[in-house]
Amino acid sequence: MEPPHHSFSTVDTSRPFASVKEAVAMFGEKILVREIYSSPSPFISTQSSPAWKYSPSPIKTKDQNDQNTLVDTLKRLEAKLEETKGELKMLEERESETEVAVASLNAELHKNVSKIARAEAIAAAKAASMREEEKRRDLVTRIEKSSPTLAQILSPSLFGDRKSERKVMKKKPIVPLVWDLFSRRKRSSTSGLHNSLFSSPHVYLH
Repeated sequence: MEPPHHSFSTVDTSRPFASVKEAVAMFGEKILVREIYSSPSPFISTQSSPAWKYSPSPIKTKDQNDQNTLVDTLKRLEAKLEETKGELKMLEERESETEVAVASLNAELHKNVSKIARAEAIAAAKAASMREEEKRRDLVTRIEKSSPTLAQILSPSLFGDRKSERKVMKKKPIVPLVWDLFSRRKRSSTSGLHNSLFSSPHVYLH
């Protein structure tokens, strides 16, 4: 078991002030010294300040350098941004010019394609017309080969055959003429025979 601790208070046994004058003198001196060190005197303020008060501190110098570096960096970034904007504007202008050129080339291409298609159509029509002309010529040639020529039509043999045909056609039957002579003489007695002869086919004499 630990023994109990006893705390003792310290009692000031110093001698009190002998008089009020002594106490005032002591406390007044302390107050005066504190006022002197707390507020500068006019004589001290008129003197030049020491050089260490105007020398910049290392911390402030570092902050100032950092701030200057930041400002320079921002300026460089702004200049780079303006340069990038200018390049972007130039690219947009070139892109617009390229689009116009491409549109012009497309129009020219369509125009040339139309011309080529028209030329091909004309060539195809000419080829078809030539084929039709060749077919027509072949047909005319075949007809001319199969039909009689003008010399054949005008040949004497052909005309001789036609004349003989005409002569045969112009021959008249002789029996009716002879019968007319007999009928005048014997009209009354030979009426029946006359009728039978006319009802039979005619006889032609060659």
